[in-house]
Amino acid sequence: MNSMTGYGQGTVSLGTHTAQVELASVNKRNLEIFLSLPKEWQDLEPKLQQRLREKILRGRVNGTLKITPNQEAAGQVAANHPGIKASIQNLRTVADDNGIPFAPDAMLLFRIVNEQVDSTLPAWQGMEETLWQAVDEAVEEFLAMRATEGSAMKTDMEQRLEALGQLLETLAPFIPGQAPAYRQTLLKRLKEAGLELNVEDDRVLREIALYAEKCDVSEEVTRLQSHLSQMKATLLEDGTIGRKLEFILQEIFREFNTLGNKSSDLRIIQAVIDAKAEVEKLREQALNVE
Repeated sequence: MNSMTGYGQGTVSLGTHTAQVELASVNKRNLEIFLSLPKEWQDLEPKLQQRLREKILRGRVNGTLKITPNQEAAGQVAANHPGIKASIQNLRTVADDNGIPFAPDAMLLFRIVNEQVDSTLPAWQGMEETLWQAVDEAVEEFLAMRATEGSAMKTDMEQRLEALGQLLETLAPFIPGQAPAYRQTLLKRLKEAGLELNVEDDRVLREIALYAEKCDVSEEVTRLQSHLSQMKATLLEDGTIGRKLEFILQEIFREFNTLGNKSSDLRIIQAVIDAKAEVEKLREQALNVE
């Protein structure tokens, strides 16, 4: 089981430049990938999208490809680019025309050198295989983080499922006693109201039978046991199981809610309240499962 939260980074040298790939993701119902690339390399995006979609199944993924010049490359540009001198001369002309004192310093030269380097990115087509090394390195770290967090989530969810099973066992003994308890309460109220009816009176028997049918939660208990088993089995599956978990938890919550509405025993109602709190925590976890 994998989380949808992850981060990964990969770096390779392209000779005069360094490429750095960063991937970060959060939970999302489907797979959405948003990429930020240098403007000169925008046509690489479809291939990069495809590469990522082959390995990432779900979540909102933000990817960034940064290309920065190596220090050696910056020195070469400074030494070989007459454009740097032209840039300084142009700045001097603008300053003179506007009556602005112009005194170039090392910081200005550094900025111009970087601009010259940044504006001359190499074509990615000649170094595609090297770029994929950075991408695969980032993806590997990204997926490893998702797997680690997913493992922790799985352990937590399994513990909460055990707690739900125990709560179901706790309330089960009180279920058969609801109809007899109602019978005693009904007869007591009739007596207090001055209506002495025989316990075998058809009206009494009919009322008790109707209540017994109303408070019968055997179907809900059976379905809850089945859903809990399905949850445990789903946690062991590979691939995208998040939506399936969300659906099963929705059904578990509905069955506990119905069970509570049908019951009058305070011990059952309290157990249902505790169970619904556990289900909500499970649903929060499931929202971040891939």
